[in-house]
Amino acid sequence: MAYTLEDFVRETDEMVLENALKRDPEAILRRFDPEQRLKGLDPEARLKGLDPEARLKGLGPDEVLGRFDPDLIEAWLNKQRRDH
Repeated sequence: MAYTLEDFVRETDEMVLENALKRDPEAILRRFDPEQRLKGLDPEARLKGLDPEARLKGLGPDEVLGRFDPDLIEAWLNKQRRDH
């Protein structure tokens, strides 16, 4: 099988990318806007990579607390009050 121009371009691209990743991986990300960076990522996997505060950022109180059982919240608050 002959070594083609496509093979050369593919290998060169791989080497350039590998070298750039070794030097400064953040530089590659800075070239793309946030929406492009997130394309193709599983939303759940992306959320797992964030700290809990970042996950909740931008959500209203109803959206955040709506996921929890009100009785559970009340019990937790009562426990916090006793501990302090």
